[in-house]
Amino acid sequence: MTIKRASEVSVIDLVNLVNEIFKDYAVPVNWDVYNFNLDVRENSISLDDSFVFFEEEKPVGFVLLCIRKDRGRIDSMGVIKPRRGTGLADMILKHALEHLVWKGVKSVVLEVVSTDQRAVRFYEKNGFKKKRHLHSFVLDRNIEGTGDVRFFETDEKRIHMYSLKARTDFNRNPNWQRECLTLLLADGRYRMERASWKDGEGYLVWGETPQSSFIVDAFAFRGNMDEFIRECVDHIQKESKKSLVTCTAVPEDDPLFHALEANGFQRVLTQYEMELRLV
Repeated sequence: MTIKRASEVSVIDLVNLVNEIFKDYAVPVNWDVYNFNLDVRENSISLDDSFVFFEEEKPVGFVLLCIRKDRGRIDSMGVIKPRRGTGLADMILKHALEHLVWKGVKSVVLEVVSTDQRAVRFYEKNGFKKKRHLHSFVLDRNIEGTGDVRFFETDEKRIHMYSLKARTDFNRNPNWQRECLTLLLADGRYRMERASWKDGEGYLVWGETPQSSFIVDAFAFRGNMDEFIRECVDHIQKESKKSLVTCTAVPEDDPLFHALEANGFQRVLTQYEMELRLV
């Protein structure tokens, strides 16, 4: 067995390996190099601290690790289909956790699809505990807002400031993909907008694909969160000219979760956010 840092492996080869391993998973992955590099930056994936595993020069598994000071995250890990159930996954996870401890990381989180009980049992066997549920939503009908909320284009620094305010002043506890630093590192990937209306203010981060649009994050500092999300969806649908709107991996204890449900969004996928304390 040969272990290489992900930074020592061709990005194209790494992306192809990840796509191959995850093509039959509950949530298939179809990265391209461009979006992979954006995810690396946005989610603090450290390629120097991530690893690819080889047998006779053939890649058989990988783990991508994110590090933010003393906190870590397993962005993804997997092994090729012929090597599943052989103990290789246990070896990869052990190597990753030992490396994180060496880096001074005190806790590590990951997300796993709730219906993938094999993966859930694997992580529980290795000490991970379910922390909370993350839900992905979809809405496929137009929503009419009042038009009373005005949206203004802004930048990552302003959104970062707003998200810090939401966390400190409103005790918000976002998941990794919505943390303040994640939004700061988005690097022009999404539409960043501040919002204002007669009785409140807030912010909206969103994007679109050829088929749909999606909410990355949104929060109202004053006023009703349910009503604010309704105005956000109306705004997104008019700007994108798409009725299909999604929002992924929303924590069950976040105001955004309740606001999406109040506006008719349907849950389509549930993940467990799992955590392991290393020290």
